[in-house]
Amino acid sequence: MSLTAIRANYLLIALGLVLVLSWGSLYYSLAVLAKPLQAALGFSEFVVFGAFTLSVLVSGLMAPMVGRWIDRVGGRLPLALGSALAALAFVILASTDRLALYVLGWLVAGVAMSLCLYDPVFVVIHQVLPTRFRRSVTALTLFGGFASTVFWPFSHWLIELGGWREALLVFAALHLFIGVPVHLLMVPKKLDSSAEHSASSGPTAASAEAHLPRQIQAAERQLAWLAVSFASAMAVFGALSLFLIEALASRGFARADAVWLAAAIGPMQVLGRLVEWRFANTSRAVTVGAVSLLLLLVSVLLLNLMSPIWTLGLLFAAFYGVANGLLTVVRSTVPVELFGASNVGATLGRLARPTFIVKALMPAVFAGLLALGISLSTALWSLVGFAVIAAIAYGWLLSQDRRRSVHG
Repeated sequence: MSLTAIRANYLLIALGLVLVLSWGSLYYSLAVLAKPLQAALGFSEFVVFGAFTLSVLVSGLMAPMVGRWIDRVGGRLPLALGSALAALAFVILASTDRLALYVLGWLVAGVAMSLCLYDPVFVVIHQVLPTRFRRSVTALTLFGGFASTVFWPFSHWLIELGGWREALLVFAALHLFIGVPVHLLMVPKKLDSSAEHSASSGPTAASAEAHLPRQIQAAERQLAWLAVSFASAMAVFGALSLFLIEALASRGFARADAVWLAAAIGPMQVLGRLVEWRFANTSRAVTVGAVSLLLLLVSVLLLNLMSPIWTLGLLFAAFYGVANGLLTVVRSTVPVELFGASNVGATLGRLARPTFIVKALMPAVFAGLLALGISLSTALWSLVGFAVIAAIAYGWLLSQDRRRSVHG
């Protein structure tokens, strides 16, 4: 089925608002909930955040299976199930009084994440809005970018009003009475496969449907290198998600200045996505991907080499924020452009698995390096290595894409 422009816009707004709910409650709220939860239950910080790390790992491990399921049945049932499981997870967490129940709650939340965060929603958008896929993805990431802005103060207000258990129950109610109905009532049935194939969105889209073994093997190699590139880039973002302020302070910035510079990264992410929105119809997604990885490499080099000068700090925040904002988009748009309209869910799921695993583990790995006595300066240089790997893997991918285009 095809959607009218008005219905498509309503769908994007509805899914965007539910993404704010999903990201805000499942991913960002723990930063506010952790302290009162620890005080009430007596859990260590390691336990509180370790269970959350397990949930992200579960999400990554399940991503390929979820993608294949959405390819087969469409997104209405999977997305609704994700919201229902999120509600169940928060009920479990709100009622927890022992470690096993707390861990169980986050494991259920991990399954919910695999069903209702960016990647499954993007697959659905490709099924029902294939000709508007790229700009729709950018629009949804603009919504998602407000998740922490909304849910950090909202979580704090709920805790002040009633307590952390009550806050979790409110999250459960929002998923049950907003997330589930939106997904059941507004997500259309899966687009006919014939129409989906005809709406292929990239100039090299035939590779994913190629019947010749040589073409299939080439596509598999490209997918593997793309996974290496995205996972390596995520290693940088994962490490700096917890250590960015410390990293800036180690460059000589006062701690208050480091906080302000880190805060500037969010608006730069939005700027990057707005630029992508503006040029989506006139540039290839693979070109935007190359720009984002180049900006990431420049930003981590700048982080390691700069002195405590505000201009340099703002340049770092701009390059790093724009790179982060763009990569969120190209993680979905580049595979569709390279591999075509067939089995988008399976493709994005395979790419999401290593990315989410790295995202979950990298903060702990980086902290472990520091605990072993490795200096923060040395550890930051290791991030340059990850950025280089990401750029090299992506560059090899582009060379193969050009070679395939030349040889048809």
